[in-house]
Amino acid sequence: MKLVILSAGSIAAAAARLLAPTGSYDELVIADIDLDKASTLANELGGKAVHFDATDPASIRSAITGADVVFNAVGPFYRFGMPIIRAAVDCGVNYVDVCDEFDVAEQLVRATDLDEAAKTAGVSVIFGMGYAPGITSLIGRWAAESLDSAHSVDVTMAIPYMVNMGATINEHMLHSMSGDVRQFIDGEIRSVPAWGGPRPTTFGAPFDTTVDAGYMGHPEGITLGTYVPGLLNATVRYTWFEQAGNEMWQLFEKLGLTDPNEIEGLPISPRQFLARFMATAEGERGLAVESSRMPGTVMQIVAEGEIGGEPARAQFETQIVYTGGLSHDPTPRAAAAAVRAVLEGRVTRKGLMSPEACFDPEPFVTGVLQECGITLTKQITTTTKIN
Repeated sequence: MKLVILSAGSIAAAAARLLAPTGSYDELVIADIDLDKASTLANELGGKAVHFDATDPASIRSAITGADVVFNAVGPFYRFGMPIIRAAVDCGVNYVDVCDEFDVAEQLVRATDLDEAAKTAGVSVIFGMGYAPGITSLIGRWAAESLDSAHSVDVTMAIPYMVNMGATINEHMLHSMSGDVRQFIDGEIRSVPAWGGPRPTTFGAPFDTTVDAGYMGHPEGITLGTYVPGLLNATVRYTWFEQAGNEMWQLFEKLGLTDPNEIEGLPISPRQFLARFMATAEGERGLAVESSRMPGTVMQIVAEGEIGGEPARAQFETQIVYTGGLSHDPTPRAAAAAVRAVLEGRVTRKGLMSPEACFDPEPFVTGVLQECGITLTKQITTTTKIN
């Protein structure tokens, strides 16, 4: 079995290191635009390095041709996701990624022609297999299936404010938190303003706080609405714990700094400039806000519906409590688990799909979170009792 990993960045490298001891493949290729970086990782893991340019269709095809599985961690996915997925289908190779872009997710759930092509080629294309989306998507299905019937699933994310998440993630976040974003509302995918529809959410200990979170452009709402039967609404909301951070990010849009289009006379778009500026020491100093001292990141996923004919609610909460200021990222572990499942032939569904369409939520989620030491709580309530 031949595994090709596109990117030698932090997520790709971590996933590669998790997969190396499993014996799930015979041949490993690390492909990156930085051949030295790819070579360093490939030499560490006993693989081969190749040069790969995500902007060049010929380079994409050259890197993935002959693979049994391709794992793609090249972002931002709203720029690079679709061309690589189309190439994977054309080349007849199975594919897993960590795509976290709502618009790419919408293109994929609507791409019936590409889905049919993947089925005809006999390949599985799994998109959005990280922590959020990925684990959060699977928990959304798990929450809905915890009820007799579910009409809505809502995902809320709260994160301590940070300026520098790396230029690529900065750009992704600016894309997700500006302009119109897409949610699954009243049985269809609709546009809503980022930061709109604020809703109070109360998190458990050690966070013990209530926040107002607004709409975020993220895949979970789109994929849950598509793949979980019976849902009328599936949404994603987001907040920094620090209100000053929320206000600053909304100001970015008012000032035109989230515009993705290049302006005449400037070499890059305002969004690309801001994303790169945030990744500098000057950006970190200039855009800092006072810390709320929240202990980490929390995700709450709530399904509402009925049990025994009574209104019911299934609430799941995952908490990453930072140690030493940082925490182990579950995204590579979730991605590696999915890649290994495909390599070992345990994913039988063919075509395009997000994780909640092809994995059993409870064992997959609990396995990944337990290995990462992440807390997961579950509470199911009806009008008369708590389970």
